[in-house]
Amino acid sequence: MLITQSYSAFGVEYGDLYEVEWCPCNPDDQYDKNGSVVLGKTVMCPCDSMYSGYHASLEKDVRKVQAYANKAVEKASHFKYYVGVDYNKSQITNTDNSVNFKSNIFSSVNGKDVPASLIMDHQDNIGLVIGTRPIPNLGIEAFYSRSYSKNEVTQVSQLPSSYHLVSTYTTEYHGYGIDLLGYLPVSDYFDFIAFVGVGHYEFKHTAGFEVRYLDGSLGPVDNFGHDFSEKTLAYRLGGGFQFNIARGLVLRMMYRYIHMDTDLLKFTQEFSVGVRFLF
Repeated sequence: MLITQSYSAFGVEYGDLYEVEWCPCNPDDQYDKNGSVVLGKTVMCPCDSMYSGYHASLEKDVRKVQAYANKAVEKASHFKYYVGVDYNKSQITNTDNSVNFKSNIFSSVNGKDVPASLIMDHQDNIGLVIGTRPIPNLGIEAFYSRSYSKNEVTQVSQLPSSYHLVSTYTTEYHGYGIDLLGYLPVSDYFDFIAFVGVGHYEFKHTAGFEVRYLDGSLGPVDNFGHDFSEKTLAYRLGGGFQFNIARGLVLRMMYRYIHMDTDLLKFTQEFSVGVRFLF
């Protein structure tokens, strides 16, 4: 006589020909080596060694997938946007040119020639930046910088009779551009940085002249003013380092060489300290 049983889990009919053995761990399920049809008395179940081997292999594959996912997350964690602010201490190198103020009513017919070195001597500024670091060794940064106060230079020269001429030269400027940064990570907390970039700079100069008595007993006898400006495309390069002092907060120190080549300026050197806020 043939007795059959139906197991919907496998969609297979079993009879006594198969000498089915119930799984000792879970009598509601039956397995064989292949995880499908139960052949003879071969039973595979969650407590069987063959099942355990399959389970271990599955866990290994899952761990591998998780490792790839973790790497992807780690790479993604470097894709940080940030904003920052810098204080830039500037040292300038002037050209050998002179500026001629021909319309100066206090000068000779040929006007007053003033060397570039007497018009500008330094130009400290504040910089604002926004940037990103998509991979550990590369970043890009846009900047805007502006002189935080007007640079003023005053000179006094003798005029005929009892008078002297007080000349005051005032300069202010702003610039903007973009830098490409290369990072050399030393640890999770410290990076060396090198960069190259380009910027557009605009300078506004004002020259003021006053005639006074030599003894200074009276105010200005007469005065005269003149404005002029300069624009230039500058090339930037330099390097420095940064400390990751807290989560999302970076302290950065940099040196910049900025080649300007205007009528008054050859180049500027900046020594900068600033912070970056990552998000």
